[in-house]
Amino acid sequence: MTVTTLLLVLMLGTVTLLVGAGVLALLIQRPAWCAPFAGALAAMMLMATITGLLVAITHN
Repeated sequence: MTVTTLLLVLMLGTVTLLVGAGVLALLIQRPAWCAPFAGALAAMMLMATITGLLVAITHN
């Protein structure tokens, strides 16, 4: 793996964690917004999972 790929994966993971923490903080403050943000959070986690799988596959 090249350094560029590792930096891209690290950046994507960091952004995913930051967005997840922001969504969690927002849902704690405004529980009525749970329905729309639950879908967004699920989509974000799906993207993170797919990225992790791609990294695992290309690493071998």
